[in-house]
Amino acid sequence: MGEPRHDFRLIRFLAHHALTGVMIALVVVYLLVKLDLFGFGTLVESSRHGPLALVLLFAGLAATFASLAMGTAVFLLPKDEDRWR
Repeated sequence: MGEPRHDFRLIRFLAHHALTGVMIALVVVYLLVKLDLFGFGTLVESSRHGPLALVLLFAGLAATFASLAMGTAVFLLPKDEDRWR
């Protein structure tokens, strides 16, 4: 008998939605800096540790938005009602 074949559809599904959340985080950080919302762009440009602040902000938002996108996608999956009868 051969090796069992693995089905990676769910992994691909979750990775796609996680990447969507990361891209949203990238856009949010970009807009915060470019539009100078709350003076954040000026603060980052004038600070010696500006790049570190951007990396930390992006990492936190990326983890948050990726989790939200994956959780929403899982909850919106179609349900098999006949399976429980």
